Amino acid sequence: MEQTENKNVTKLKKKSAQYTATRITHQAQKLLNNLLTKVNKKDYGKRVKSSVLIELALTLVNETHIKKLQNESLSNADLLEIQFREYIKKNGKISKDDFLGILLKEKSQIISA
Repeated sequence: MEQTENKNVTKLKKKSAQYTATRITHQAQKLLNNLLTKVNKKDYGKRVKSSVLIELALTLVNETHIKKLQNESLSNADLLEIQFREYIKKNGKISKDDFLGILLKEKSQIISA
């Protein structure tokens, strides 16, 4: 009985692959597959896996790309809040309602001109 327990303890655990699932759009999948086809169109060498290609692409992302993605993710409410805070920094404390009134007055002057 003791020998069986010892054998179970000494068995090595298999290392599981370090993969995870990530959801991407169909368009991104098409782009990835097309690029992988181009990369793997060669006479010699191992097949390049998608994870290797993605890792390389992610290392090429710089601060300009990050700023662009952050700006593209802003909603109109976010843009209004940013503009409101900038106005407060320049002109002092004001309520949001008063700020909206100023924006509407500017807009009506532009439309009537």
